[in-house]
Amino acid sequence: MDLASLVIVVVVAGLFFQGIYRLIFSSSRRTILPPTEINLDEFESEAVKIRRERRSGRRADRSNVSIPSEGLGKGSGILGKGIHEALVNDAGASAFSERLKREGAKKGAVQVSLLWNNWNDLDLHLITPSGEHIFHDNRISACGGELDLDMNFKPTSKTPIENIVWTKTPPPGTYRVGVRHYKVQHKNAILSKMPLISRLFLKNETDFKVSVTVGDNQRVYEGVIEHHKVTSELLFVAKFAIAESKVGDLKPKEIILTDSKIEDKEDLEQESELGTGLSVSLSWDTPNDLGLSLLSPSGEKISFLDMGNNDGFLFNLNKEENKQSISWDKTPRDGKYAILINQYEISAQSEKTIFKVVVNNEGDVEEFVGTINDDGEVMEVGSFNV
Repeated sequence: MDLASLVIVVVVAGLFFQGIYRLIFSSSRRTILPPTEINLDEFESEAVKIRRERRSGRRADRSNVSIPSEGLGKGSGILGKGIHEALVNDAGASAFSERLKREGAKKGAVQVSLLWNNWNDLDLHLITPSGEHIFHDNRISACGGELDLDMNFKPTSKTPIENIVWTKTPPPGTYRVGVRHYKVQHKNAILSKMPLISRLFLKNETDFKVSVTVGDNQRVYEGVIEHHKVTSELLFVAKFAIAESKVGDLKPKEIILTDSKIEDKEDLEQESELGTGLSVSLSWDTPNDLGLSLLSPSGEKISFLDMGNNDGFLFNLNKEENKQSISWDKTPRDGKYAILINQYEISAQSEKTIFKVVVNNEGDVEEFVGTINDDGEVMEVGSFNV
């Protein structure tokens, strides 16, 4: 090969490899400007920013990303589609506890944790009984919940874990847990940028587990989630409910939600006929989740959240028609009863809810109609005498 041919081959090879280099690093290249910023006192390099974010456990703000909270458990279902409740054995429990201990996680009366086993960026979401959304851009809620672990916003661990915890008394009501697959990624950035090779190394489909611990009870849910570039929707995992704390309670108590507690209309009517003739029923007009409770003459609260703890009362639900009722199985105590309503779950389409309460005292019917807002406060709507 003569010299001219050798020069041509070298030039062509150089152009070829330059093109490959640009394809791989095109997203990270930037225009080179005179380094004026670096001489300023407040200048912070990209590497320093990443190290600081890793130490603080925070990620870049993503509040402009659509997060439809109404997707976290619409309707009466307890588990999300494709979600299964797993047996809590020693191995499964230790997987959570070891990772939480490794990352220095906080412990509390109520703890919700998410783990998975690859470099991808999954996010843990939780809706509180008042409707507040706890996630990476709203880490601390008004009711004391805190997202204290948020991992793999940069691919830092192949065995990550995220954690939401209440270190103080949590509010009673229904909580909804969700998971989001935000990004497919790999520890090796070069492999992630090569389209053909990345398919061999990047794993979109991700198995995950969510642990819900309330007091002494732990429940584990497992499922599979994929990332979608156009709409990274939240996957509803499960609902859980906490009973209202009473004087002397050291730990919160979980109300085990099961489909058997969702009665149909016929069951509701049949059980109402078994009462003493005194009943209080609630109905409303939105997908929001309301709760009916009563305050007895002695100051005792009669609530759906204490369904198994109130002898002498029948609690009936018809979630499809948004109806609840409380009736007496024994002779009611004489005196004045206050009627209370709490709005536990808020649908994004419905900020206000119109309700109707009907008191049927052996044929003497009294109605209370009004509107409840989404502030999460307990509302006294009326009273009646026995």
